[in-house]
Amino acid sequence: MAEFRMPSLGSDMEAGTLVEWQIKPGDAVHRGQIVAVVETVKGAIDVEIFEDGVVDELLVVPGAEVPVGTALARIRSAQPRAAPESPEPSTSPAPIAATPAAAPSEPAVAGGVAPAALAPARGDRLKVSPAARRRAAERGIDLADLRGSGPDGAITLADVEGAAAPAPRTVAGARDLAAMRQAIAAAMAHAKREIPHYYLAMPVDMAPALAWLAQRNADRPPDERLLLGVLLVKAVAKATARFAEFNGFY
Repeated sequence: MAEFRMPSLGSDMEAGTLVEWQIKPGDAVHRGQIVAVVETVKGAIDVEIFEDGVVDELLVVPGAEVPVGTALARIRSAQPRAAPESPEPSTSPAPIAATPAAAPSEPAVAGGVAPAALAPARGDRLKVSPAARRRAAERGIDLADLRGSGPDGAITLADVEGAAAPAPRTVAGARDLAAMRQAIAAAMAHAKREIPHYYLAMPVDMAPALAWLAQRNADRPPDERLLLGVLLVKAVAKATARFAEFNGFY
């Protein structure tokens, strides 16, 4: 019995949120198959499995945030078929010939009900990753018009991105902005912890700078006025140009 665990999808990833399962207990899975969608601070990512087997149990429900390495599901090895191991070769042909499994289906095909039954089955087999489905809904893209480039013709996020269907983003835009801010905060926290810092403090008389700034903003509308940060950025740029030692990184 193997365990499918929350993968590390980035060097700074500590936890992820399970968005959706694409499998259920009893399903057979194979190496490279997309089985779940995990959301990190960088966005929703399709997660593959790296072994063959049968889903025994799902341990985490969608919407739960769990640390990297947490067991998400249990995968058992595929059961070998019992037919080759049967010591009664003479008995097995009789049931196979006696069970007219195809007989009920043939009248159904001959009747007028079969075409209606086959059409929904084909639609149900349309494979779309949750991330691609969500992006298609945001942009108003009909998934039936797309040609999937993923495994077994699955429609991926890249396929939806490639489709030309611009649409305004509302709630999803706010969510993406929050995720971007989380990613920026994580990167800054990582830099604070891992990169050596040097601090220097000295008093600076800002009266002339503030007077110059007030004079420049006197005739400007509010949305075009300069902020004090402009002078600080200018000062840093001039300092790094004059003292190249400060214009470096580790």
